Amino acid sequence: VVLVGGFLTQLVTYSSDQVVVQRYLTTSSEKEAKKSIYTNAVLVIPASLIFFMVGTALWVYFRHNPASLNPNGRVDDVFPWYISQQLPTGLAGLVIAGLFAATMSTISSSMNSIATVITTDFYKHFKPASTDKQQFVFARYTTVALGAVGCLIAIYMVFLNNTSIWDQYLKIIGLFGGCLAGMFLAGIFFPRINSKGVLAGFVVSAIALYFIQRAGVINFFLYPAAAVLLCVTTAYIVSLISPDKKQMVLKAVD
Repeated sequence: VVLVGGFLTQLVTYSSDQVVVQRYLTTSSEKEAKKSIYTNAVLVIPASLIFFMVGTALWVYFRHNPASLNPNGRVDDVFPWYISQQLPTGLAGLVIAGLFAATMSTISSSMNSIATVITTDFYKHFKPASTDKQQFVFARYTTVALGAVGCLIAIYMVFLNNTSIWDQYLKIIGLFGGCLAGMFLAGIFFPRINSKGVLAGFVVSAIALYFIQRAGVINFFLYPAAAVLLCVTTAYIVSLISPDKKQMVLKAVD
């Protein structure tokens, strides 16, 4: 389940995540972009195994040393607790610095990507006469606002009675990312699907996945797969029932 779910989660990320798409655009050609994707596809396998092995190693360690575990801690506190209590002082500092560096890199990329999307798709659409300077200033203010909202969400999630923030991340990715990936896949592999079908597929899959999550009928690693399947299937059916004018004209010509 972990391997299948991890593959599908990566499929969602590398087909619809703006952070990843922007990295594609930094390459000099389509050939270089493909090379970048294939290289990452190979490297993500050992990287994912290392990440999950850390959790497995921590589970084994505290299984044999239960007295070392923080009795008042949560699941997300296990790794920081181990670093602060079990690692030597210098090594603990290096590990914490590495974690902060990786976190800041991911956060900055995400904030920049969201600000770019908002500026390009919304601000420029409603203000087409805006100058580059105005767009730049708007993007900067948007980034600041996103940072503040992100901090508030992080604080809110700390006080939620959840088993793990990682679980919540997978649920959110499945609920919205899976639906978005379904839209991309529908547009790429199914030319018959129209805009009405895609919109219907997104809405239906998001609502259906919400109730699937509430019922807990499948493992949360499989949420992206369910979202993609529901989105594409619904979009295809709706497109057959309600074709757009262009499709009707082509059918009449045939």
